[in-house]
Amino acid sequence: MAYAKSEQETVLVFDYDQNVWRAYSTIPKHIRKLLSIADMEIIETEDDRPIAIKGILTDKQVSMKKPRVYTEKQLEELQQRGKILASKKV
Repeated sequence: MAYAKSEQETVLVFDYDQNVWRAYSTIPKHIRKLLSIADMEIIETEDDRPIAIKGILTDKQVSMKKPRVYTEKQLEELQQRGKILASKKV
């Protein structure tokens, strides 16, 4: 039986000695993403679809970037640049 939403989790643990991330997930969205970027071991399946996986990720496969926040002025400038570029393509 698939995991109840209250029981679903994704865990990433960094192994400093080996410089890798150990990943485990029971969240369907995370499972799909992890399977698309790395070789993962499928621990459990239901109706031929994975419901629990684990595996190793390299340091480059994990990102912790802070989202960029734009001011109103910066957004206006980006929109203007976009309009100029769009008009040149026509």
